[in-house]
Amino acid sequence: MKVESRNINYLIEGKITAIPTRILYDQLDEGEFQRIHFEVRVNNHPYQSKLSDSFEYALKYLQKELPSGICLACCQSCQHGNFNPFGNEENEIFCFRDKMILNRDDVVKAFSKRDKFFKIRSKKLVDFCEDYKPICEKEKYTYNDWGLEELS
Repeated sequence: MKVESRNINYLIEGKITAIPTRILYDQLDEGEFQRIHFEVRVNNHPYQSKLSDSFEYALKYLQKELPSGICLACCQSCQHGNFNPFGNEENEIFCFRDKMILNRDDVVKAFSKRDKFFKIRSKKLVDFCEDYKPICEKEKYTYNDWGLEELS
């Protein structure tokens, strides 16, 4: 099992705070991961996501374990972070902070055109930037299922 430690941002009582978070996983080959989970200590209390074979779901499972008032603040939970409707690599999301996306058709058109910024738009799920805003469907459409599905 591989172990990485990375500062991941959390929104705690309205304030962004970077906290060292452990990412544990098995890697079969380049880009193929298994048994991923996250571990973090917030306010001296340990939290751990359940195992998943997907970074996306491991992060969702971690969010589910965190108490109310503490949210992951990363590209996966950002209103600018959109998944590729044609498929993306593991641990990949695309930033559209500079584009107005109104619906799924706009997302499909944006990915069909693969503009000159396509490679720059590619981000890791736990990346973070100053333009972070939590997903809010009332503000901006986001092609991303963060928080929209119930996890068991």
